[in-house]
Order: sequence, then C-alpha cells, then structure tokens
Amino acid sequence: MSLYRANPTTSMKWRIQIRQNQLVFQISSIILQRHNWVSLLQNFNLSTKLTPPLFNQILHKTQTNPQISLRFFNWVQTNLKLKPDLKSQCHIINICVNSGLTLPVRPIMDSLVKTHHVSVLGEAMVDSCRGKSLKSDAFSFVLECYSHKGLFMESLEMFRKMRGNGFIASGTACNAILDVLQRENEIKLAWCFYCAMIKDGVLPDKLTWSLIAQILCKDGNFERIVKFLDMGVYNSVLYNGVIDCCSKRGDFEAAFERLNQMCERKLDPGFSTYSAILDGACKHGNEEVIERVMDIMAEKGLLPKCPLSQCDSVIQKFSDLCKMNVAKMFFRRACDEKIGLQDATYGCMLKALSKEARVKEAIGLYSLISEKGIRVKDSTYHAFLDLLSEEDQYEEGYEILGDMMRRGFRPGTVGLSKFILLLSRKRRWREVEDLLDLVLEKGLLPDSLCCCSLVEHYCSRRQIDKAVALHNKMEKLQASLDVATYNILIDGLVKNGRIEEVVRVFDYMEGLKLVNSESFTITIRGLCRAKEMRKAMKLHDEMLDMGLKPDKAAYKRLILEFNR
Repeated sequence: MSLYRANPTTSMKWRIQIRQNQLVFQISSIILQRHNWVSLLQNFNLSTKLTPPLFNQILHKTQTNPQISLRFFNWVQTNLKLKPDLKSQCHIINICVNSGLTLPVRPIMDSLVKTHHVSVLGEAMVDSCRGKSLKSDAFSFVLECYSHKGLFMESLEMFRKMRGNGFIASGTACNAILDVLQRENEIKLAWCFYCAMIKDGVLPDKLTWSLIAQILCKDGNFERIVKFLDMGVYNSVLYNGVIDCCSKRGDFEAAFERLNQMCERKLDPGFSTYSAILDGACKHGNEEVIERVMDIMAEKGLLPKCPLSQCDSVIQKFSDLCKMNVAKMFFRRACDEKIGLQDATYGCMLKALSKEARVKEAIGLYSLISEKGIRVKDSTYHAFLDLLSEEDQYEEGYEILGDMMRRGFRPGTVGLSKFILLLSRKRRWREVEDLLDLVLEKGLLPDSLCCCSLVEHYCSRRQIDKAVALHNKMEKLQASLDVATYNILIDGLVKNGRIEEVVRVFDYMEGLKLVNSESFTITIRGLCRAKEMRKAMKLHDEMLDMGLKPDKAAYKRLILEFNR
C-alpha cells in the first residue's frame, strides 16, 4: 500500500490543513516524549490519515532524535504496511547519516540504487539536503554507496549533481570514487575527477596519495612518479611502481637505487617489491639479479630457502601478483625436477596469463591442463574465455570452449555471448549453430542478441525450419528474441504460407509484450492471404485499440489486403 491519498476539495483544504498540523504536532510530541508511543499511536488510525507530506513533517519534527525518527520510519512500514515515497526515504537517510547512523540506513540506500535512476535519486537528495551544510554527509554517503558497488558512471553523475547545487563531497567519498575509477582502469576519468575535487577544495590525504600512485602506475607515467618521489611525496605504492617500471625495462641499477631509497626512508620493501625486480630479471634473463633477489627474499623470509620444496605456494603467490615471468621460471624448474603440482597451481597460472592477455602461453597451458585431466575453478575458465573472445581467437577458441564444456564448465551469459557474437561477426555460422545447440541443450542461455543474429541469418538464407527450431528451443527456456528479429521471422513464415506458426509465434510475442505496428501488419497480411478474414479483422481492431496504427501509406496497403 503506497503513502498516497486523494487530494481534498479546495473548499475544505484550510480546515484539513489545521487538522493535519495538529496531527503532526500530536504524533511528533508523543514519539519524542513517550516511551510507549507505539501503543499510543494505535488510537490515531494512521493507516488512513498518513500522507507523504505529513510523514515528512513528522520526520522533520523528530529529527532531533535520529534513532526515534528511524524507529518511527520502520514502524510505519512494518505495522501500517505503508511504503514511504522517495522523498521520505531520502529524508531519513539524511537524518541518520548526519548523526553517524550509516549502518541502519544502508539497506534503504541499496534499495534506492536498484529502483531509481541516478538522476531521479540525485534530485531527491538535493531537495532533502537543501538548506543544510554544504559539506553534506548524506550526499557523500550516497557517493560512497555507488562507488562501493562499482557504479563509477553513476558516482560521477551524482558528484556533478552535488557540485551543481553547491554541495561539497567529503574526502572519504572522493577517495571512494578515485578507487573505483582506478580499479576499473578509467585513468582519464580519474585524472579529471581528481582535478575537480582539488578545485572544490578537497584536500588529499594519505589514502588519496596512495590512489594517485596507483593511477600513475597504471597510466605508465614513470617521470611523474619520479617527480613525486623527488619532491618528498612518497609511499610504498609509488616506490613499487617506479621499481616495477625500472625492472620491466631492464634498468636494475635504478631499481636497486630506489629499493635502497625505500629502506632509507623507513619504508619496508615487501614481497611485491622484490617480485617486481625478480620478474623483470626473469624477463631479461639476468641470472645474476635473479640469484641476488632470491637470496634477499629468502633471507627476509619472503621465500623458502629451497623454493622448490614449496613450489605450489610460491608459483601461486607470484601468479596472484601476475608476475608470470618468475612464476613460469619456477613452473619450468618444478617440471624439470618431475615435481607434481597441484591443480590449483595450474588454475592460478592460467587465470593470471589470461588477465595479462598472454594468449599463446595461456592456450599452451590449457592444452597441458586438458591433456593431464586437471580440474580448475570456473572463475579461471571465465577469465580464459574472456581472453579468447577479446583476442579474436575464434578458431582455437571454438575447440577450446567445446572442450571446457565437455569437462563440465558452465560459461556465464556474458562470456558465452561475447564469444558467440565474435563467431557471428566472422560469419562462422556453422560454429555459431553448433555452439548454440550445445549450450541450449545444457539449459544455458546466451544473450538474446546471439540468437537474434543466427535467426536473421537463417531467414536471409530461407532456412525457416532452422529458424523456427531455434525459436522453439528458446521458448522452452522461456527466452526471447528482440521485436525486430521476431518480425523478420514471422515475415519469413508468412512468405512460406505457414500461417499457423505465424499465429503461434505472434501469440508468444504478445505474451512477452514484444509486438509493434509492424508485427501486427505482417500477421494481419498473412491472415488475409490465408483467407482468415475474421481473425485478421479481430487483430486489426486490437492493433488500433493498442494505439499501434501504422503510418498512412502502410495502413492503406494493409486495408487493401482485406479487399483481395
């Protein structure tokens, strides 16, 4: 039941307004002053009196005690079965967040993010925060919620809305946005946002500099990182970035110089720091540096004295950091020594090679995994499938995906759809057909766009039986095509005089609310040509009732079908 009531007549408004003001005052006073307010409110019959404006007024009058306001808000939903509107929900978020009660209102915020577009929610938050401090904790809370969910575009849109209305985000909220941007590799957006937050007077803190360091490393801006260090702005992340860059290009003298500088500045180099140098040394085949770094790591307890005694954990640890040159070195040594490795080690390496887009090495390792009958996690296969889709490895990828599925892998909709669309773009229709048959038989459901492309291909080749068969399989899985593809399908059926199937497919489309003016026109034309005039006229009337009358020329042609 929604918090909505019909508007009173104009002549009664002033009397009702007085009664409503009295009601708001009474309820607010009872809630704030009486511990047994729940039982006392039972006498007010609020389920028939409480309107959104009254509810907001009560929240406003009780905001001096945020916990009481929140209890009343929850009580209205639970006991009166009334659903607060967007304004009320934003108001309670504002009240609670400004008092430090963020945890209780997080479920409300999560729900609003799911059910409302960011522009709508932004306007409601502006209304709720208007007249309060420009440094709005509530607005910052909303920014953090979007950022923690990985919704960086929505975070930025909310930030723009906030700035446009004169509000300033907190440093914590700005750091949350910077963090999601760097995690999503949106480097240009990250720099633009950083400039905006500085312009607003938000001062960078230690976490901000750490995030900036990570962005600089991802941006590959080696010179700017060095400038930060030379200016006395430093942390472990910045140093790790410089050392990694030096090691990748084989400048180990500079890498060790920065390593010593870290120690002088009381920054303790960790596993990732030494891993960067070791990985670079493996890449450039510098045995002297390899032995030197391994000795240091063993001395510091970062590696076992005899790494091959714990080669699984060593390889997995390097793979998790995507230091694949050193991981492969230990892998080769383990193989040379005939040391049996765990399945998880193969999985970690395949996942890391896939993330690093090292296609040939990933395919080679998968062949070994398949040959040995090794079982790895689905998350590894998902990463590998993404790599095959992105790198246009459609020929080998087709065989590999089939093999993975025979081994029990159930690809996700996104990865599967990307690969099928890749095959479609390359016009590998036989492979698309076979792969779709395989996945539909297993009850898997790719993106409808994949099926649409194949149905359209069948229809263009006049292979209507195949198009219908594919649609029937999708129907069993309660899936659907898009309306444009459905129109192509029913048009093909009409041209083949298969009117019963036309009607069946059209009925299915109607059930999914996937009909438009063209759908009606094609079906009516087919019915007219099959001399099913009564059905055609009934469908014609339904089309007009739904407001789907075609344009003047198309409608004139349709009417002529009735006179044939």
